[in-house]
Parts: sequence; C-alpha cells; structure tokens
Amino acid sequence: MKPTEAEVLDNLTTWILSANKYVHEHLDSINDIRTKSGEYDLVTSIDYEVEKMLDQQITKTYPEAVIIGEEKPEKDYSAINSGLVFFVDPIDGTLNLVKKHDCFAIMIGAYYDGKPLCAGIMDVMNNELYWGGLKTGVYCNQVKLHPAVDQPLKEGLVGVSWRQFLRNSFEEIRIAKNSAGIRVMGSAGLEFVEVITGKHIAYLATLNPWDIAAGNVLVQALGYRISNVSGNDVNLQKVNHIMVANQQTYRDIRKIQTY
Repeated sequence: MKPTEAEVLDNLTTWILSANKYVHEHLDSINDIRTKSGEYDLVTSIDYEVEKMLDQQITKTYPEAVIIGEEKPEKDYSAINSGLVFFVDPIDGTLNLVKKHDCFAIMIGAYYDGKPLCAGIMDVMNNELYWGGLKTGVYCNQVKLHPAVDQPLKEGLVGVSWRQFLRNSFEEIRIAKNSAGIRVMGSAGLEFVEVITGKHIAYLATLNPWDIAAGNVLVQALGYRISNVSGNDVNLQKVNHIMVANQQTYRDIRKIQTY
C-alpha cells in the first residue's frame, strides 16, 4: 500500500532532525577524512555515521523501501521506478564541513513509483529545515513558503557549480553576464534553498541523483522549472546537468543556451 505524503513527511523530518542533532554534537570530533573521486571530494566519519543512522531508521519504518545513499558502495537504480525510494545525502557539502564548519546540508528525497513524493533539506548550521511535498507545499521550519516573484534573468543572482562554470560547457559565462551576478555555495541542497526562498533566481550544476532528489521535490512543489540542459526531465538514475529557475528566468536561460 502506498504511504501517504503526510506520513512519510512526518517520519522523514523526524529522521533529519535527529541526524542534525548528531552532527552538532560531533562537529568537534570529525575524523577519518578520506578522498573519493579527487583531492577535494571528501568523506568523513560524520558522513558515514549519519548515513548509517538514516538507513537504519528508514529500514525499520519501511523495510521494503529502496535506499539510494551517497556513501553506499552499491546503488540499485533499477528499482527506483517501483515502490517507495529514498535518496539520502548525509552531508551535502562535505568540503565546507571540513574546511569551515558551515554551509552544508542533510538531505532526503522520497519518491513513489518514480514520482516525487516529499523531501527535506536541513541547513545544519542555521538549524533550518526546508520540507514539504507536492500536496503539502513547502515550509521552512513552521513557516510556509510561497514562490518568489517571477523575474527575468537580468534581475537576479545565479548559483553555479564552480567547476562547471569554469568549463563553460553550457554557456554559463554568457548566462552570468546576462544576470545580476553569480554565486558559488558548494552545497547543492543550499543552492536549491536559495532558489526556493527567492535569494537566487536560478541554479546551474552537474549533480548526482542524491544531490538532486530532495531539491527536485521542493522546487516542483513551489512551481519552479527544473530540467536538464536539453530541457528534458531530470533522470535520477544518472548524473544530470541541471538548471532550475522561475519561469521567466528559465526561458531566458534556454534562449541563451540555444542561440
């Protein structure tokens, strides 16, 4: 039987708040810092412990659910279009966690039969939980959020991934020149938060499924556009070059990319 959005949200937010408490209690005891794909792609003891904690809680509550976790060595993408699936990013922005103990997030995105159900993004150091679903709407803690004013690209700031921006693979430099400016946060989850709170007008990045899943739910719940750079739906079985924006900005960016 399909669980209700409200039920999953209640559990999901409880799990994230518990993980947030754990992180705050262990910020001064980070150890076992390792590299993954490169020198600055880091994983720590906190990443592993938070993912372990979340996995245990999800499995206890929904034993049949599929979990796609960032730190899991094996990921079963073949099952994500059937039944309940949780995408877990225990620490989004680990380099920020290690280098400055700031600007990182805990994220869970829940899907059912491949469709967005609900999600939560925890801005850990500000103790702000952004949560919601397509029926529930989106909240920051207990305050309901509303879509930002629909504006053209030239009126707002654009969040980017710095590596992607330097490669200029998808006209990021031209997009930046046609905006009010660019910003780099180093956390996909918090970049999504900047868009849903209206602080940034768009976000462009190359992301893994667990980086995208939670934000994908929340921006859709607020009516923002999200797609890959070809204008197609995001595919949570692989890496995506994504763009998320309000309606006017999305059209402006697409014109630049297809000029």
